[in-house]
This record gives sequence, C-alpha cells and structure tokens, in this order.
Amino acid sequence: MKEIKLRHHHLLCTQTFTGKGYDYRFVANMEDVVSALGSPKDLVIRLSITSDDICSSCPNEVRGLCKDELSVIEKDRAAAMFLNLPEEATIPAEKLIEMIQERLRGLDDFWLLCGECEWLDLCNERLAAIKGK
Repeated sequence: MKEIKLRHHHLLCTQTFTGKGYDYRFVANMEDVVSALGSPKDLVIRLSITSDDICSSCPNEVRGLCKDELSVIEKDRAAAMFLNLPEEATIPAEKLIEMIQERLRGLDDFWLLCGECEWLDLCNERLAAIKGK
C-alpha cells in the first residue's frame, strides 16, 4: 500500500490546486501528489502537523521546517478542526478524500481556515467553481 504524508491544510490545497505554485519544482511535486490522490485505491494518507510530501519541494522549507512554521501549524489545526480529524493519523485516502469533498460543499470561503494565505483568492475561485457558483 502506498503512503503519502500530508499536513491537514494541504488536504484542502490538493482539492483546489490549479497548477500554480512557488516554482516549477513545487508545481511538479504538487501535480504528482494531486495525481496520486486522484487514484486513491490502495493509498493511505499519514496526517501530520509537520513537514510533509508537499513541503519537501517548497522553497519556504528550511531544514524540515517552514519559514512560517507557527502560522502553518495554525492553518493545520484549523483544517483539522474543520475536517474533524486528529493531528496524527493514518487514514485510507479514498475515505478521507470523500469526507473532505463533502465538508467543502458546506464551505463558502477559505479565509476562516487559511487566513492571509497568498493562495486564498485562487482557492476561493476554485471552491466556487467546484460548487458550481
């Protein structure tokens, strides 16, 4: 069984990703993660509030920590509460993705979860498109 390690807020990012990112390396890695989540059978997600498989290609990661680590942990905890997930767990991806998509149907704006994230407008546009608004 394949495993992907993800921070809680990255669970949300993968649902709204549109091919934009910090640089080519980051985007290519994000595309790989999103693609893997698109075929969730035999895949598990290991949840964490530490550096994950997306962070590994982020230019903001320095020696395993995000340069905005405290802010990112707050986003992770907000996402964990929104999704009703523990901080640490390993969950079958198929079940987890279905649950995330269901929770997103009730969300109108990522601001309460993500605050001043630089990708907020893009994610809200994608959220509106997903919901058919």
